[in-house]
Amino acid sequence: MTGGIAQESHSFNPIVTRRERFTIVEGPTAVELNRGANSTFGGVIDAAFEEGIDLIVPALFRAESGGPVQHCVFEEVSEIMVNAAKCGNFDAIVLPLHGGMLTERLADPEGVLVERLRAIVGRDVPITAAFDLHAHVKESTLEPLDFLSGYLTNPHEDQSATAKRAFRAAAGMLDGTFKPVLAATFLPMLTLGNDTTLSGPLMDIHAYARDAVTQGRVCDVSIFNCQQFLDVENMGQTVLAYGNGELDEPRKVADEVMQMIWNHREDLIAKYPDLDNELIKVRESERPIIVGDQGDRVAAGGPGDSTYILNHLLANKIDVETYLPIYDPDAVETCSRAGTGTTISLSFGAKYSKVSPSVTADGTVIKIGENAPVLYDGPSDGGTNTYIEKYAVFEMGKIKVLLTNQPYAYIDPDYFRAVGLDPIRAKIIVTRSGYHFQLNFAKVGHVVTADTPGMTSYNVDQFAWRRARPFYPLDKIEFRPRRYERLRR
Repeated sequence: MTGGIAQESHSFNPIVTRRERFTIVEGPTAVELNRGANSTFGGVIDAAFEEGIDLIVPALFRAESGGPVQHCVFEEVSEIMVNAAKCGNFDAIVLPLHGGMLTERLADPEGVLVERLRAIVGRDVPITAAFDLHAHVKESTLEPLDFLSGYLTNPHEDQSATAKRAFRAAAGMLDGTFKPVLAATFLPMLTLGNDTTLSGPLMDIHAYARDAVTQGRVCDVSIFNCQQFLDVENMGQTVLAYGNGELDEPRKVADEVMQMIWNHREDLIAKYPDLDNELIKVRESERPIIVGDQGDRVAAGGPGDSTYILNHLLANKIDVETYLPIYDPDAVETCSRAGTGTTISLSFGAKYSKVSPSVTADGTVIKIGENAPVLYDGPSDGGTNTYIEKYAVFEMGKIKVLLTNQPYAYIDPDYFRAVGLDPIRAKIIVTRSGYHFQLNFAKVGHVVTADTPGMTSYNVDQFAWRRARPFYPLDKIEFRPRRYERLRR
């Protein structure tokens, strides 16, 4: 059985993630739509097909990052999954989740979901899961799980492979070849800026963990660099090391990896390139420049309505072919009422992002639509099917503002193609992502994440933390990792 609910939450985003934000799939249709996709769900499907195993998909709710999830949505999914578990016509449960979700009431909804499933199936049915590298993993998450795998790449390109690790673990438990034992370490520390696994400290740390697996010291290692905007207790770094019936080496590896993270704590903090310097290059560049708006990344839970970059373009009279997305449902409705081809004065943006004022401008509504299908090119989440619910394209000179009634991260070029904007024809494209868009847009043009202010910038002292502190780098802490161990029962 597989399914569940996946979303990444931002504690300080006031927009509650409601049911309409979720893409909902179930049953054989879900399997058909996601087979071959480079997603955790796609990985579960492909692993099952490779082994000739049938899948039961009661429901899978997936949403882009945002504010905490409306609690009744979580309860709906939980009830669907629990009722399916009561049928008992399956051998194992493999869950493609995120691990960084909050609800209006819960700090560990994934742990609650797994615990409810565990209460139904007992200890003899394997339950494994695949999480995002930015998950907030805690003891309550691990206790009901037999095995948890995390992405090993950032930007993420191993979503499917991560789920296959979770699937293989469940299969190994069923045939008796894998008896998972876990050593976990936790540290209240954030990485801020130097978070890629393609270079720098995390590349070396992951290589060390990978060597530990290759050498047979452990069966699997996951390193979770917690999402930086979760105001929850014990937020920070987590290292999981699994052995097969033997715990000594997993203990050593988990401790060694966490020590490496701590030793590199200063190196893991970095600043992104200046927006001015990047936009100066636009007239010289033959290819599009794709800018990740670091301060308002929907991919990290931001609202997606910042006007900072747009106001910068207007103030500096940079009037080149530009595609720039703004979340503003009211502006979409205004454009819809006006109709395609109409010239209007429109005010939009900055209802939640307050670092730059809203924009009022004369322009033309050149496109209106809804339910525009999007198929990710990848490699990040390649093959994933989704859609843009309602949208309007508002043209101001050469700047085309893509207004939507839901926030999107735009990590893939097909978001723009879906509304009739050809990425190859642009000089500037703005995305609401910091990392993952770089993989998917690399073939389109020059990609860069710009240092912009906002709710998802790494200026984390802007927030009124209530539960997470103390943590590094905002607080002076000593290196005293918490440890957790569990044996297969």
